Amino acid sequence: MTLITIIGLNTIGLSLGLALRKSEQKLTVVGVDRDSAAARKAQQLGAVERTQVWAGNACKNAALVILAEPISQLRDMFELIAPSLPQGCVVTCTASTIAPVLAWADELLPGGVSFVAGHPILDPTKAEDVPSSELFQRAQYCVVASPKANSAAMDLVCQLAVLIGAQPFFLDAAEHDGLVTALDGLPGLLGVALMSAAAGAPSWRDMRRVAGPAFARATASAETEPAQVAAALRANRENVARWVEMYCAKLEDVRAALLADDAEALTKLLSDAGEARDRWLRDHKSGNWDNVVVPPKVGMSTILGNMLWPQRTRPEDKPKKK
Repeated sequence: MTLITIIGLNTIGLSLGLALRKSEQKLTVVGVDRDSAAARKAQQLGAVERTQVWAGNACKNAALVILAEPISQLRDMFELIAPSLPQGCVVTCTASTIAPVLAWADELLPGGVSFVAGHPILDPTKAEDVPSSELFQRAQYCVVASPKANSAAMDLVCQLAVLIGAQPFFLDAAEHDGLVTALDGLPGLLGVALMSAAAGAPSWRDMRRVAGPAFARATASAETEPAQVAAALRANRENVARWVEMYCAKLEDVRAALLADDAEALTKLLSDAGEARDRWLRDHKSGNWDNVVVPPKVGMSTILGNMLWPQRTRPEDKPKKK
């Protein structure tokens, strides 16, 4: 049986485990989480076969290690598991910022271990907080390989995406981080800014009494762990700053239209945004993306076997007698 270790049993980690164990591949899935309640939940759901407390021990015989951890913890995790990773092992992560993670992987992971990032973009019309083996169906799975990774490692992460129902989307790290910043990090930051602006207003004492569901939804990101969010923003600060500037420019357009009482400009801005959103959701539902590349299905066990077993001693690898 091929051993896959998932470190971080959040919704993504649990859903990956459920999808992998539902497949017909001969896989053993082990889970690691510092939270004992999360570990118990993983076993109760059937997302993992067993759990371990120590990440290093869980990686000793792993063919694939999936890090479903916040970016603030990834560098330390690479350092922790590096001594335990076997030759030929592939490490991947689900982080939404990739460039700094690639640098950490290249610095800390041992030779003979390949790193390929895999960031799943989930269905925007579905709830993300409920673990499910179907969570990744029709999702885009951004695949970015370290320059040190071999082609078989890239194939493996692509097949992981296909196996869980997602579609590989090949990018380089800078391109990925530039695209995702506006769509993943910025919305949460805007919610935090709205909460901060409202709470800092002289009228907040009365405003809070009339704040309803719309305000609660818009500012939900203010409840996230500050240190983790700050780490993610700092890791991608240039892209975040660029998109904040672009957003401020668009808000200035709105402000100018309001002050000028320009109904035409305001209506056009609203209608253009609504049409763009509608087209995006239709494209997502239909899978109507340009330049779609779907790799042929090859068993993960086959790829892992080709990667790992030849590296064990073969007759042609034995030193020749002089």
